Amino acid sequence: MKKRFLTALSILAIIFLASGCLFFGLPNLNGSWDVVMTYSGGASKTSTFHIEQHIIYNYRGKFCLDSTCKELFGMISNDHKVNINTWTSESKIDFAGVAEKGTMSGTFTRFEPSAEGTWEATRR
Repeated sequence: MKKRFLTALSILAIIFLASGCLFFGLPNLNGSWDVVMTYSGGASKTSTFHIEQHIIYNYRGKFCLDSTCKELFGMISNDHKVNINTWTSESKIDFAGVAEKGTMSGTFTRFEPSAEGTWEATRR
């Protein structure tokens, strides 16, 4: 009887841990986000994050720019810092920033051709 109880308790703990229930302080990033990317030269582009899966600290989804969508993946830390990695048809893009209630913002770096700037995302 005791062994069954401990097994059931272990299974429940694993389920809570995998679902993120024990990490109440992390913002939920699931959903669609409108993103404005402002390049250091002043030009801006509008894009979209579609975050489809958010399990504890890791997430994945799609990044859409100029009607082309590519996969994204990333991580969030306990202090709400986000890192999003994706690419376009031309290059890789790394987004770094902070997530707060319904918004995310920070800086981005685009590789080959190189460019950098700031970004701000708002949940739809």
